[in-house]
Amino acid sequence: MKVWINIIAILTLVTTIVVGKMHWSEKVEAEGAARPTAVGSSSASTSSNDWKSYTKNLPTSIVEKLEKAKKTGKPIKMVIVGSQDTSTESGAWPAQLEKKLNDTYGSAVEVEVQEYKDKNSLEFIREKLYEKVIEAKPDILLFEPFLANDNGTVGITNTLDNISLIMTHINENVDDLVTIIQPSHPIYHAVNYPKEAEQLQAFAKKNEYEYINHWSEWPNSDSESLLSYLTANKTAPSEKGNTAWAKALEIYFTNSK
Repeated sequence: MKVWINIIAILTLVTTIVVGKMHWSEKVEAEGAARPTAVGSSSASTSSNDWKSYTKNLPTSIVEKLEKAKKTGKPIKMVIVGSQDTSTESGAWPAQLEKKLNDTYGSAVEVEVQEYKDKNSLEFIREKLYEKVIEAKPDILLFEPFLANDNGTVGITNTLDNISLIMTHINENVDDLVTIIQPSHPIYHAVNYPKEAEQLQAFAKKNEYEYINHWSEWPNSDSESLLSYLTANKTAPSEKGNTAWAKALEIYFTNSK
């Protein structure tokens, strides 16, 4: 009899332990499901560096500036300079690029656009307009150096000399500047102009400037479809041209597809 009492006591004890453990597991699981904040905070910590995935096409010099801006809260300043191609209009490519940069990097990038309508590189120097660039104190200079306006008037040799002089003035007065050069809009049925763009790219490489060839997003210069990418007087990008130009820059700056 005593043996049976002991067996029953042992079974009761085991049952109590098993049931208690099951109850504890259910309680822990329920509490875990009710506390998503810990997971959220971990996810937020990871996502704080997600912006780096957008910098794959950028040089180290720009990535480092972005990292510093993210840490300090002080934005880097991009100054976009050029002819009527680099329009301050709300639908132009600079405005489209600015929106994309803000969407991608938040407040880490501040953009200023300086449009010098109908100017060529020689006039830019004679009027000392580079002083306005210096006053802006850019961290990044995105420069469209009047290639189309110079075409047929200034000549590519003088254009490159003028760019050298402009950049000398700017670099002497702005520290730690990253300069990115890009051509003006393509010209329909041009013969010498594409060669001038190639020389501009070679100049940028020789002087260790970044170069963006946004023409990759435009129709070929011999194609009639290019005309719809230009304004009626063919001196600036149309809505289509601005969209194409912006796309090339967005791919460069944000690794967009």
